[in-house]
Amino acid sequence: MTPQRRRAFRHPIAATAALVVLGLATLPAAAQAAPPPGGSQDPMQRYQELGAQAAKADEDLLGAQESLTARQNDRAAADAAVAKANGEVVGAQAAIDRLRPQANQVANAALEGGQLSNTALLLDSSNRQEFLDRASILSLLAERKNETLTGLQRAVASANNAKAAAEKAQKSAQLAANDAATALEEVQGRKTDLDKQIGEVRKALAQLPSAARTKLGQVQDSGSYLGPPGAANDALQAALSKRGSEYQWGATGPSQFDCSGLTSWAYKQAGITLPRTSRQQFTSGKAVPLDQLVAGDLLFYDDGSGSAGAIHHVGMYVGNGKMVDAPTEGQLVDVRPIRGDGHLMGARRIVG
Repeated sequence: MTPQRRRAFRHPIAATAALVVLGLATLPAAAQAAPPPGGSQDPMQRYQELGAQAAKADEDLLGAQESLTARQNDRAAADAAVAKANGEVVGAQAAIDRLRPQANQVANAALEGGQLSNTALLLDSSNRQEFLDRASILSLLAERKNETLTGLQRAVASANNAKAAAEKAQKSAQLAANDAATALEEVQGRKTDLDKQIGEVRKALAQLPSAARTKLGQVQDSGSYLGPPGAANDALQAALSKRGSEYQWGATGPSQFDCSGLTSWAYKQAGITLPRTSRQQFTSGKAVPLDQLVAGDLLFYDDGSGSAGAIHHVGMYVGNGKMVDAPTEGQLVDVRPIRGDGHLMGARRIVG
């Protein structure tokens, strides 16, 4: 694939960059554009190592983007809680307003001595039936008084509780908004760093001999590979079917991929959902010793430190010491030796 054929970088977070920014735990420090590794001037080695560093920056960006999404969801939930609490305050206040006139009437009647004792009623009644009628009415008034006062007390307590809940929800919403703002800044910083890294990769790619660039842009292995029956083989065949697809930063298919975009897309075709990034995928399934690999296992590459937090690439084992993967810009999805960039640090079996 020539430089002229390469597609322009499409920003996977363009829709989110105008939203809110998040502030959680500090993410790994952004990768910096590397000088010629170890002083090496070999164009292919420089291109490959810069590609690995750009992949790490891409992982950092994807992680920050997912954190941003989580913080935006937190803020939306907090805003909804504020609206709900404020609605309960309004409802409680309406109940108070409805009961207050009745309570005032009860209070005025009590102050004016509006209720007579049973003895007074008896003396004032001309007969037994009139006495019973009057007593029944007063009993009913007393019940209504109790209901009114009890209802008012409950309404006041409900209003106080609703106001306290609204204040708490408002504080949570403000914290969520602050976190979202910090997160957006993190995403923007990661994106700027990735853009610089991609620029370095493209320069290194352009410096390769034309024959090398042509070879990188062609499928080198069209062989057939089989995995164990079931989802692992289904995912394997899905990944192999994408040989020849172009690498695209942040792409998840179906015609362009980055490394974790390919593996997550392939397993999705087999009915299994994987996390988006290679670092997250390293937590899926179960660990597998490198001398017990079977087709369909995922292979993970770091910076040589052996740290899961430094993982920047993932491929899928196909057997015979090979994997299918999407390496970096300028290369196609294809089958390659598992040595990769020399920093294979672990494997995970997703099924079985």
